[in-house]
Amino acid sequence: MLNPNSPIPLYHQLAEILQDRIRSGVYGPGEMIPSEISLARQYNIGRPTVRQAMNLLVNKGLIQRRRGAGTFVKKPSPRVDLFSLAGTSQAFSTQGISTKTRILFPMDKAPVTQDVTNPFHGGTAFSMSRLTLVDEAPVLLEEIFLDPDLFTGIDGVDLTDKSLAQVVSEQYYLTPETGTQQFKIELPGAARAKILGISPKTEILVVRRELNFSDAPGAIFSTLFCLTDRFAFSQTILAADRP
Repeated sequence: MLNPNSPIPLYHQLAEILQDRIRSGVYGPGEMIPSEISLARQYNIGRPTVRQAMNLLVNKGLIQRRRGAGTFVKKPSPRVDLFSLAGTSQAFSTQGISTKTRILFPMDKAPVTQDVTNPFHGGTAFSMSRLTLVDEAPVLLEEIFLDPDLFTGIDGVDLTDKSLAQVVSEQYYLTPETGTQQFKIELPGAARAKILGISPKTEILVVRRELNFSDAPGAIFSTLFCLTDRFAFSQTILAADRP
């Protein structure tokens, strides 16, 4: 039950109770949870307090409202192993998820001056920007930079709906050996938010990835702006080789 004498707000207390019931399976994925009126009566609180608790759970991605139907426990998001060395396209196709790629800025060789975190900053690189869509909705924006000497001629390759990893492998006979990734929660900025169809105030997952090839460390650098409302982006971790 709720404790009105607790320093924890009542809506937080109710949200914790409902969250525990969801995670314990009392309310299973896809099941409807009690209405605001029912919860208000059960816990002897006002509907605005119940609504605050519901909003908290919606923001956590645990429940979803369906207009005219009620509030339901959200089914787990499909997991996409996005952060492997196999590449973005492979990550989705492995899960049987069809994607479309929209090239926003085609591959071009130019100076890199906008991002000091980019290892090509202050130099020149091939760069491109592309948007990945699932069911016509944006899920991932990538800004990609490639070593201009190692990937000579790549600006002449049509990468629409093609795997960049596959092009690198088949046309340049290169496969990344290792990579490093940095994960941060950031605001996307007005231009990227418009592309992704979100508010500039919406925090999103931003991943900066650097791929290392034999004799060419850091030959590919990319920044991934990931929407996590539909997919749970994961990373497979392998145990280190043992002698």
